Amino acid sequence: MNNNALKVDEKDNIAVATGPIAMGSAVIVNGEAVCNAFEDIRAGHKVALVAISSGGKVVRYGEVIVQTTQNIKQGQWVHVHNTRPVL
Repeated sequence: MNNNALKVDEKDNIAVATGPIAMGSAVIVNGEAVCNAFEDIRAGHKVALVAISSGGKVVRYGEVIVQTTQNIKQGQWVHVHNTRPVL
């Protein structure tokens, strides 16, 4: 399988789309289908590899980068509309 998302660190709970991922399509990381896209994900944008509860931490590069402001479903777009800086 050809990858369409990049996960940098094993601790990451998100991946970055390397190209557009259509809603319902597999999110493929390291040659493995991890989940299906809950919505259209644009290239360069983050997608949740697992469900993340409201107030949960988003991990990229093995480090917490933001906190969620609402529940995020597996395969959902992760962006400024559902996250905030870690306080």
